Amino acid sequence: MTAHQTPDIPAGPGPLATGMAPARRRWLAAPPGPLRNATIFAWLITVLAAFMAVESIAFPWPGEEYAAFNRLAAWITGALLALAVGSLLCVRAGWMLAGRMGMVLYGCGVVGVMTVMLGPGTGIDVLAAMCLFAGPALLFARTERLALAAACALCVGVIVFMQVWIHQGHPPYAPATAANLAEVRTGVVIVAACVGVLVVYLYWSAEIARGAAAREAARSDALLLNVLPASVADRLKAGERPIADRLEAVTVLFADIAGFTAFASDRNAAEVVEVLGGLFSRFDALCAAHGVEKLKTIGDGYMAVAGAPAGLPDHAGAAARVALGMMEAMAETLRDHPGLGLRVGLNTGPVVAGVIGTHKFAYDVWGDTVNLASRLESRASPGTIAVSSSTRDALGDRFRVEPLGTAELKGIGAVPVWRLVGSAEG
Repeated sequence: MTAHQTPDIPAGPGPLATGMAPARRRWLAAPPGPLRNATIFAWLITVLAAFMAVESIAFPWPGEEYAAFNRLAAWITGALLALAVGSLLCVRAGWMLAGRMGMVLYGCGVVGVMTVMLGPGTGIDVLAAMCLFAGPALLFARTERLALAAACALCVGVIVFMQVWIHQGHPPYAPATAANLAEVRTGVVIVAACVGVLVVYLYWSAEIARGAAAREAARSDALLLNVLPASVADRLKAGERPIADRLEAVTVLFADIAGFTAFASDRNAAEVVEVLGGLFSRFDALCAAHGVEKLKTIGDGYMAVAGAPAGLPDHAGAAARVALGMMEAMAETLRDHPGLGLRVGLNTGPVVAGVIGTHKFAYDVWGDTVNLASRLESRASPGTIAVSSSTRDALGDRFRVEPLGTAELKGIGAVPVWRLVGSAEG
């Protein structure tokens, strides 16, 4: 018999606690997302700052009347270049908040300085309105709400200052000539076009990254829920380690298909898998309908528990209904495949439950209660649901049971056994 293999679930936090790629990764190799977007933006800002600094220092505006302007421009563009380089280094080092705030400060500084130095007529107000609002929203993750609010407030403040400065009629720091303004307008149009393209790219890549992350998280959660109970998966995603509980009252169910080894040896693999898969799928549906937790399948064996991980008031009754439903499903299978049979064992009592493994997670239960349920199943005749005295007591008068006498069970000794016949109402 081949043991059933559960899906391979990542052992680390992975989608359970997603995080960005390490800052030391090359940005070209990184997938679209916040880290790559911020890195590209920081590189472009640094290149722009270097260009501005070189142009201001190496190519000053001619004329004695621009001497003070050129000196001031050299100092300011040098400081902005240092801010841009610092922001890039912060991003590359993984200090994303500091790096992003530095980029926002750089943008605000450029807008404010150009407004004061060059005055109205340059188109800087159009550039500011387009860039300062788009930048922070794209550079900050949703979890950094305080930083995003501060950055947006700073951008609004700079735009308000710019508008007040222009409309109050303050003269520009640098005397404006037709040639100078034409040069500045050209630069503004080029920068605005570049920033517009960058904003579109950042938004597009951020949406792609969010969609991919959401799909991967949904896929990982689906795989996880296919292996672990939902409540246990939530605890695991929350970082709880280890997950171990003592449950005082559960009912353990073991089922095994008698004659399946001979059946499988006479048929091709597709037919064997079809029969076993169809039967176990019906068992799964029964467990889901009655709130019973399927634990695992081992070859042609099936194990489930009622009352774990969350308590179930009528765990014994739920397990009994599942067992009776299994017998009905097996009766239908026997019409097409005679020679098979189903043995079921039920036992009620305390267990220890938890998650084991680091590579492939598994939720399981242990204890004498489990051992007795397994022994009852192995000693039962095909077509019989064997129950222990504790399960019989928990079922009460709601189900019909028949005594089967005493059975000598390996490792346990002589125990009384009953046969579950059906519901007292049916």
